[in-house]
Amino acid sequence: MNVQSLSGMLRAQELLLVSMVRTLPVDARGALVDLFTEQIAFAEQAGLESRADRDVHDAFVAHARNLLIRLESLA
Repeated sequence: MNVQSLSGMLRAQELLLVSMVRTLPVDARGALVDLFTEQIAFAEQAGLESRADRDVHDAFVAHARNLLIRLESLA
């Protein structure tokens, strides 16, 4: 899977997740933001050796950060 394919897939998932989060109570949104922040920190610690894996990983982390910004605005 190349970076563009992954980027498109993650963007679609991001939009779906944001629409689902909007239906949650405010306290649940806050808890979700905290959990998601922990997951991003964990993903950033990955030790990848090959350049291709690193590109895909960086694309994932960038989309995860964008999603976190959206979730924080809803919380």
